[in-house]
Amino acid sequence: MKQSLLYLLIFILISSSIKAQQDSLDQYLGDFGGLFELDSIVVSASRTGFDLDDFVEMVQKDTSFYKSFRQLRFTNYQSTHNLSMYDKKGKNKSHYNSKLNQKVQGLCRQIEFLEENYADNFFKKKRKHRFYTGKLLDVLFQSEACESQYASSVEANEASSQSSRTGRHVQELKKLIFQPGQKANVPLIGNKTAIFEKKMAPYYNFSITSKIYKGTIDCYVFKAELRPEYQTKKQDKTVVKFLETYFNKDDFAIVARNYHLAYYGALYDFDVKMEIECKAFGESFLPARINYDGFWDIPGRKPEIGKFSIEIENPN
Repeated sequence: MKQSLLYLLIFILISSSIKAQQDSLDQYLGDFGGLFELDSIVVSASRTGFDLDDFVEMVQKDTSFYKSFRQLRFTNYQSTHNLSMYDKKGKNKSHYNSKLNQKVQGLCRQIEFLEENYADNFFKKKRKHRFYTGKLLDVLFQSEACESQYASSVEANEASSQSSRTGRHVQELKKLIFQPGQKANVPLIGNKTAIFEKKMAPYYNFSITSKIYKGTIDCYVFKAELRPEYQTKKQDKTVVKFLETYFNKDDFAIVARNYHLAYYGALYDFDVKMEIECKAFGESFLPARINYDGFWDIPGRKPEIGKFSIEIENPN
């Protein structure tokens, strides 16, 4: 997360239950029009050493979420993948399921399929992908590849994938996932993804709360959600409809992140929801569960409605 997140703590209004803290928080007031709310537990924590400024800096500079996905490239693991494609009436029209082992040797990862089954219409001839959703799943999680030994940064590591059209799409998808709030290089909507900038911030309510994730992990939860007046189904002024991130209070690693991204325009439409959960496996911190539910209608391809889930297990 880079410079655009400097606008994260842009405007704080305190609810009636915590008005006593207003004076001590005035330094964070801005003129962008966003609403940033703290619950009583977070305000109480601030009295005993919780520093809002430090928290915001942590949000801006977090790399744990990206690194958890990056670590998949260098880790032996087993995973299960389930993908279903639907028609406009919600009827299943195709499916793909697999279970695989990934083994890493040096800078290269090899894929061994333990199980694989799919509908007759899932692939075209010679196993070419019929569905763009399936192609993305394959490129991101089921393809053998070798890392460059000369790569010294995230940009260098990803450079090879930018040469193809699919690679460029993957790069922008990664930006939305790993750097929410940044501009994405997507026609007509790029500026609308920068939710912390002055133009977009007034559409959102921002908050930090304290929650126990799945009854086990004590977390701070950062949330950005559309204000009620902007929540109409096909409202095109925004792209990020919902963003929620759980930070482990012990080390501020990202435990989970949930998204809702949608846009309805003249050239293309999409409506995508994702839930991602990260987990420690020994010394490795990996995305253990990924759920995707999305609709795409983009130029040059038939509209697609798809759902997939990925479970990562047994890394060693």
